[in-house]
Amino acid sequence: MTFNKSYKRNKDIVESKKSKGLRVFLTILYFVQVVLTTFPFMWGPDEKGNPKQLTAFQIAIQPDGYQGAAEIKLAIIFGILVLFPAVCFFFCLLDKSALKNFVSFACCLVCACIITFGIGGMIATGALIALLLYIFILFISTASLVSQVTPDKTEE
Repeated sequence: MTFNKSYKRNKDIVESKKSKGLRVFLTILYFVQVVLTTFPFMWGPDEKGNPKQLTAFQIAIQPDGYQGAAEIKLAIIFGILVLFPAVCFFFCLLDKSALKNFVSFACCLVCACIITFGIGGMIATGALIALLLYIFILFISTASLVSQVTPDKTEE
C-alpha cells in the first residue's frame, strides 16, 4: 500500500509574508467583531414599553427566561452573531491553511444576512458598524485566499 507523498500536513504549510500579514489583520478584525457584540445591536422595548438599545448578549442570554417563540428565535439569531466572530477569530489565529478563508467568508455572509434581514428596521449603531466591518472582512478574506493560492514571486 503506497501513500501519496504530495500530501502536506498543516504544520508543514509555509506561509508567505503577505498571507501572514493578512491572517494577522483578519484576526484583529475578528477581535473587533467580538468586541462589537457588546455594543447596541437593536432597538427593543424595555419593561415599560419604552424603546431601548439592546446588545447581542442581552438578547441571546436572558436570565428571566424567554416569553415566547419570537424571543427564542431572536436568541438563536443573536447567539449566532455572538458565536461566529469568536469561532472565526480562533480559525484565523490558529489556521495557516486556506480553510480559514472559506470559514471566514461563510461566517461573514451568514452574519451580514442576519444583520440585514434578521434585524431589519430595528438596527442600532453596533450592528451597523458590524455589518460594514463584515463587508470589509469579506474583501480581506478574498484577498487572503488569492494570496495563498497564487505563488509569491518575491520569495523565489
